[in-house]
Amino acid sequence: MTIKRQLLNISQKSIDVRSGSGALEELPRIVSGAVGMPKRALLVSTDDAYAAYGDAVRRALIDAGFSTEECVFPRETDPATLSSATEVLAGCARAALTADDLMLALGDAKLCSSALLAAQLWCGGVPCTLIPTALDAMVTLPTEMHPLATPEAPDMVSLRPMPTMVVCDFDLIADMPLEARLEGRALMLGAALAEGRRVWEQLVESAPLIAADEPVAFSEVFGSVQQARRNVVKAANPSARHALSYGRATARALARCLGPEAPGWALLSEGMRFEARLAVEAAGLDADIVFDQDDLLEDLGIEEYGFSLDAEDLVRALKEEHARRSNRFLLPLPKSVGTIRLTAVPDDVLMRHARAYVASRAELVA
Repeated sequence: MTIKRQLLNISQKSIDVRSGSGALEELPRIVSGAVGMPKRALLVSTDDAYAAYGDAVRRALIDAGFSTEECVFPRETDPATLSSATEVLAGCARAALTADDLMLALGDAKLCSSALLAAQLWCGGVPCTLIPTALDAMVTLPTEMHPLATPEAPDMVSLRPMPTMVVCDFDLIADMPLEARLEGRALMLGAALAEGRRVWEQLVESAPLIAADEPVAFSEVFGSVQQARRNVVKAANPSARHALSYGRATARALARCLGPEAPGWALLSEGMRFEARLAVEAAGLDADIVFDQDDLLEDLGIEEYGFSLDAEDLVRALKEEHARRSNRFLLPLPKSVGTIRLTAVPDDVLMRHARAYVASRAELVA
């Protein structure tokens, strides 16, 4: 497959996204263009990712003309913390990185996000190339970092990422279990819903092929999703810029209620299912779009997730989690395909839908 190149223009900077099968094989040529003259590079990774791909990436850096230093996190370390980002900064010091050198991160969204933060802080900004090893990371990292945690507050530290380059090799996810790809597929759905009819219908038509791992259909939709996410980030309307958070407030509330056993793909997809139903009454969404979303999730291999939960607990968790991030209880809800806006939800509407929703989830485990 040909390696595609997209330039996402955001805030007067272009983010170079390379995607396709076999991208790592072309890494020496690709990565040499990330800086003016290759000299020093810091390779940031986790044990697992480094064991699988680290040698190949390190050789590619050397072949491109870089001398390399490494910062590899052990398996038991959470890379999505400020302390981990500080470790990356220490790696920058060991490598004597300058603003003209390169940081390259190899790993999941959490690892790459720590590297992104460190790269934007060191020397006022160091060129940063990302090689995500999971589909959700490939979808999000060109436009969004995973929030980092402090000891007092999880998932609260983030900024708009500005990677120099994101290299998405689809071979890295080809042999992953299905569950490892479902969250990324849900994120693709959210971007398509935010963008408009063209991308939404493209995803609807391609969903069975994506579920069957057809590479051409997946690559085409992936490119459209990157443009869609870029358009959300660049939106002139401040309310519209929250569209990529669709489903996430409920996902965080469910994570709090259900605990770590609930997988990320289930939390996000269930958040989308619940918030779409809220949107019918609170935002005037056509109910047919709710059913279309349900069908599309199923076509992408994302099934409904059953659990037992009190509606009062869900609403309380939703409000408390949302209050950590905003003083106003406004959820990004779809009004139509292509329009997701912050919307006020009356308490009685929220509780009524929560009761109906948790009752339907309980039936799945009865």
